Amino acid sequence: MIIRLFLFFGITVLAAAPSAAQPSASLAWRTDVPCTAGRNPVLRIAAASTEASVPGCARARCIALPDGRRVCSCTGDTTQVIRVESGGRTQHEWLADYSLGGSEESLRALTGDLDQDGRPELIVSEWMDMSNGLGIRYFRLSIFSGADPARPPLQVNVEDFEPDGSFARPAGGGPCWLLATRWTELRDARRGEGMYFTGQWMGYRDGRLEQDLQRRVVVRRLLNSFRRDVPGAPLANFRDRRAEAWNGPVTVLPPLAGTRTGSILRISADTVTVALTPNESAVFTYVGARGYGDDDGNIVSTLLVDGPTGRPWPRGYNPAPDWLRRAPVTIRTYREEGRIVHLLVVGPEPSANGSR
Repeated sequence: MIIRLFLFFGITVLAAAPSAAQPSASLAWRTDVPCTAGRNPVLRIAAASTEASVPGCARARCIALPDGRRVCSCTGDTTQVIRVESGGRTQHEWLADYSLGGSEESLRALTGDLDQDGRPELIVSEWMDMSNGLGIRYFRLSIFSGADPARPPLQVNVEDFEPDGSFARPAGGGPCWLLATRWTELRDARRGEGMYFTGQWMGYRDGRLEQDLQRRVVVRRLLNSFRRDVPGAPLANFRDRRAEAWNGPVTVLPPLAGTRTGSILRISADTVTVALTPNESAVFTYVGARGYGDDDGNIVSTLLVDGPTGRPWPRGYNPAPDWLRRAPVTIRTYREEGRIVHLLVVGPEPSANGSR
């Protein structure tokens, strides 16, 4: 187990407005319902994984899907992979670089129509790690397109994911949103600093996530009254009256050390490669936007920011297909002793008077 660094840097940190939770802001999320709820749920949770015999695997657990496919975790002599199989053939396979692969909770699957196009998506969740202290659970979600099941999945990291509470929609109907959750330290003008559970509303369309600008980030402070094991969490945590809309910077960055421009060449599971000139490129380590230690003793972190909206994408966001390729990017590097932060702002940024 390792302790994660709670770093989340959005472009809004550059604004001068004071940070504060806003209890009086839109409360629409309080009436949302889980996408897995009701007689005809939009999303259905697949049966739990069971031990299975899979060729080439020393140990395996598989989930049977309603359409005949199955999702399996396959442990070999030295590696562990996740597979989506159809008709006995592997459709998709990717490396599972973690050790929590032996329980039912380590691999879950949901199916349903996220974008209301009449073709159900497949969502696979992997429990990757768990922190010391708070016991925060780290998950990777892989979302496979219903329109093109052969296409590589969108992948994104979330914290304390639950199949029956991490996708929500309005009670009156509508598409499902991913409630991308994380734990982070925030500074409130009234209360000072504290640890907060935060949720960001993301829509799914055509292999990528889209910011829901009608909703602000919602937060709830970690106090003695906070329970993480309530039914329907994490949505249930935010429907509580103590949850608030967040309307301000999410952290204070170190001083700006430099700005460069370029275009994105590629995004992988752990790196972002940016072309700076026709003959020069830079590779930014992108380990789920967590910090890592470099050779000089600095804690370095990288995060992608959506330029047009000014909002950060969730940690570890890796769209599929690589629709960000060749997109213009502004690299802002912030530095202080022992700490370096890279913000990769993708696409044109909003004007100073534009809305976020």
